[in-house]
Amino acid sequence: MVRKDTIVIGLITVFIVTPAVLALTAYFITKNPSLRPLGITVDRLSEAGQLENNGLIIAVVDIGSESRKASSKTQYEAAIEKAFNQLNAEVRVKFRTIPGSNVNVTYLVGESRIGPFPASRASEGILPAIEAEKMVVAHRKATVKEQERRATVRRDGFWDWVFD
Repeated sequence: MVRKDTIVIGLITVFIVTPAVLALTAYFITKNPSLRPLGITVDRLSEAGQLENNGLIIAVVDIGSESRKASSKTQYEAAIEKAFNQLNAEVRVKFRTIPGSNVNVTYLVGESRIGPFPASRASEGILPAIEAEKMVVAHRKATVKEQERRATVRRDGFWDWVFD
């Protein structure tokens, strides 16, 4: 007769392993990296065209719907782009309308969020945004170097084939 704890351990194993096996099977059939269990990476998603991978620094300008129109969107955009161009960096400027009367600038670099800064102090976030961009670029270069190193390593085992 089978013991009760053996059945419980078997059921737990089935419920944990089955979704991973199904996802791995779907990945092998479709080659869609978002279906790969525990293997979703930024590089794989960008290779598959599911992630946009250009323009590291994004300046998001939140303009309050009740704010006085001291500057236009083109003036904000020109001022931010000029500041980044003087430091040899590229920036994309996006605008959002928010409730209230404030004008804030937030810099998005990769997963980092720098700010929000009031429009009068928006320049305080430029240097940190550029430094964050340098860190993201360095990380991506290190990742590419590691992938190249792994590509040269001999991999002929079963598990290397499964988890590639």
